[in-house]
Amino acid sequence: MGTKTLHVSPDGGWGWAVVLGCFVVHMIMDGFVYAFGVFYIEFLDYFGSDKGTTALIGSLLNGMYLFAGPIASVLTNRYGPRVVTIAGGIISSAGFAASAFAPNIYWLCVTFGVIPGIGAALMYVAAISCVGQYFEKKRAFAMGIALCGTGIGTFGLAPLTEYLIELYTWRGAVLIASGIMLNCVVGGLFFRPLNLKMKREETEKLDINKREVTLDQDSSEEKASLIVGKSDSFLYQKSSDLCDSNVTRSQSNMETHTNKDLVLNTNKSSPSRPNTTNSTRRKVWTTVDHFLKKLYTIFGCAMCLDIVYIFFVISNCFGSIGSGIPYIYIPDRAYEVGISKTDASFLLSVAGMANTVARLVFGWLASREFANPSIMYGISLLLCGISTFVSPFNDSHEFLVCYSVLFGACAGVYICLNAIVLVHFVGIDNLTSSFGNMLLFKGLFLLIGTPAAGWLFDETGSYAITFYSDGIILCLSSVFLFIGYALNKNKLKKSRETSNVLYE
Repeated sequence: MGTKTLHVSPDGGWGWAVVLGCFVVHMIMDGFVYAFGVFYIEFLDYFGSDKGTTALIGSLLNGMYLFAGPIASVLTNRYGPRVVTIAGGIISSAGFAASAFAPNIYWLCVTFGVIPGIGAALMYVAAISCVGQYFEKKRAFAMGIALCGTGIGTFGLAPLTEYLIELYTWRGAVLIASGIMLNCVVGGLFFRPLNLKMKREETEKLDINKREVTLDQDSSEEKASLIVGKSDSFLYQKSSDLCDSNVTRSQSNMETHTNKDLVLNTNKSSPSRPNTTNSTRRKVWTTVDHFLKKLYTIFGCAMCLDIVYIFFVISNCFGSIGSGIPYIYIPDRAYEVGISKTDASFLLSVAGMANTVARLVFGWLASREFANPSIMYGISLLLCGISTFVSPFNDSHEFLVCYSVLFGACAGVYICLNAIVLVHFVGIDNLTSSFGNMLLFKGLFLLIGTPAAGWLFDETGSYAITFYSDGIILCLSSVFLFIGYALNKNKLKKSRETSNVLYE
């Protein structure tokens, strides 16, 4: 027989300390990522570059944040969330510090974009996977609390960044941001490795107990026969030992004959060389095949063949482009229509606060029995798309504030429920690898989408086409999500029917 193993999450206890650490990490890390829109205006004025090229900095920051996801997943599985988060905090801090000495835009693409983006990816995947391990029934609520750090960070760090720029210029502000980023290391210290409890149903022990009961109920003749035979298990063990010994003898005989043949072949010299070459080739190909299969398993590539997962990834790729563009361009769009820099940065703060409230409320709702996280997720994407599409109709400050509130709230729901819906689609065992692979594809799309939005402005002289296109992309993201949801529902239905037939 065998053993059956089930993993049990604590659903509380030190898990709430992990949630606090994840909150701190996201508050600082995402706060500065989303505050790039404030730096974006300063970079445009200081370096005098076009909007598309300048936006490449933010594109690399957000893109590497996602693009390095698979590597972050592998490292998290190998070294644990604590070590990976601490390393990510140090890397991001070093990148921001180097940005303070940037002579041109291309330097910033590396030091403000690539390096902090890699560090952010390490922290993001490690923090999400750690919270997911500590919670099961309350996972949605715990994720909502942890991820609302993003909204709090955006609300506080966007105006703080503007204030620091006014006092110390953008170079001083980036240097201070580097010091603040080191606090992510403190948050990572909360990610204590979790030894998942295991419920083991040891069927072999159950069989032994059954045999003992049978012995008590058997007749004296049967007892005597079992005593002579020293029980079924003993006979089975002995017979298997005999079989093993026979197999061993036969193998040793085969090896003896083989050795004799090899000795004879070596005396012939020349015919043995092709055989040696062929055996070496087989060994090489076997090693390569084993290595490729190992990589296939480590990176969770098998999930890429699941049609449900494919539609979820496509939805996320469109969603990453759509949700990233407003955070970068809304301050500059407001500044272009005559709104002050302070009021423009305030739009990000408003979006951040709405984002926080939405994550808390919908994170709690998603953990209720009556709630359907997948439907909530899809509707939030649809509302993001509609609100973004209609936003160019009016450029007044009041209208932009309303848009920022609605978009920030819907984006909060989308981000909060992302990992929850993914678990529903692929299962908790595949969360880390599938999440990392998904971030890779999202990063690729984001690297292209964000600069393209800036180049659209350079060609048209207006942000209207940019936001119209962004709204359509977000609506398409919602459509692909609902297709994936329908396919997953059908797959689960067939799985239940198959299991019922087997049990019958």
